[in-house]
Amino acid sequence: MTVGILTSGGDAPGMNTAVRAAFRALKMREPDREILFFRDGFRGLARRLDSASDRNVDRRAIRDIIHRGGTFLGTGRVPELRLPEGPVADLEERLAAREAFLRVAVANLYQMQVDHLVVIGGDGSFRGAKLIAESFRSAFPRRPFRVIGVPASIDNDIFGSQYSIGFDSALNNVVDAIRKIRDTVESHKRAIILEVMGNTSGWLALQSAIAGGAAIVAIPEVEASYDHDLILQRLAAGIRRDYRYFIIVVAEGVHKRAGADWSIRLGARIEADPRIREALGGAMEVRLNSIGHLARGGSPSALDNTLAGLLGAAAADVIQTGSVGGEPVIEGDAVVGIHGPFPVVLSLEEVVQGSPRLVTVQSPLYQLSEKLMLQAEQPF
Repeated sequence: MTVGILTSGGDAPGMNTAVRAAFRALKMREPDREILFFRDGFRGLARRLDSASDRNVDRRAIRDIIHRGGTFLGTGRVPELRLPEGPVADLEERLAAREAFLRVAVANLYQMQVDHLVVIGGDGSFRGAKLIAESFRSAFPRRPFRVIGVPASIDNDIFGSQYSIGFDSALNNVVDAIRKIRDTVESHKRAIILEVMGNTSGWLALQSAIAGGAAIVAIPEVEASYDHDLILQRLAAGIRRDYRYFIIVVAEGVHKRAGADWSIRLGARIEADPRIREALGGAMEVRLNSIGHLARGGSPSALDNTLAGLLGAAAADVIQTGSVGGEPVIEGDAVVGIHGPFPVVLSLEEVVQGSPRLVTVQSPLYQLSEKLMLQAEQPF
């Protein structure tokens, strides 16, 4: 039987390292075990196998990939696997397209004799993997098949794992950008509204704002954090306490909840605010900037490479020994995560149901941001 490996969803630095770790750990125990790489994420499962997969992979295929960003296997999203929320006019067509995709993917997995599929990706990837696993077992109930998920997402929002592969690299990229932009903002005594990735969860925005010394952070989970009136109160208080520039970090998901022009409207209100104008003797200029996909770029950090090595090897342990760290794990579809320094294993169902993992006002990091960032009632 064969182990299939693919990377799916948004690329994340360290994905290559996870592929390498899973490959090497599997081959250390079973040199003759066939390992199959699928290219371009789940798309590779439903295309011609000779062009979308690499069979009989050997060590040369993973040479020197540990230092490269992105994923050498390629990735992509499969719209057919994600149905829209709420009623839609073309629901039947969407369901038919999904079933067609699953039928081909399952047939290819059966033909290639894949009994374990390692999926390196995020929340959406795990949901797609769950559908594929259920379809496979429905079509071929006597053939063993299992999905092992490895969390890789710069959003760091996978339930059951403290960290996801790629988050630390993206965090360092964003903090580096904040530090560089601080020089020009401080020189010109301006405010900068800096958008970072984070469609549903604000972990990247929150932690980069803390580490980069931002004055304000706005995240989609906490409505008060992106309330213009509350932000302006904080900025006005800062001006009274001799703050002369501001860095405001906002997660992109805020624009989906509060309007695509949220940053533009906030910038206009800062420039027009009479309290700020009076204290400065004129308007404070505001600039908008977006880090966007730059956060995903570059070589993985040392921490991400270490995490990817741990999780990739843990996936191999689950497949070959049924245990991680000597502890037996569940037999069904699973996800390997990290808790402290130790790999942990959760059921795929549990991870899918609990994801995305969101920031709350009770989260220790959010509480920390309230202590460290600008406040309207700041007494000093």
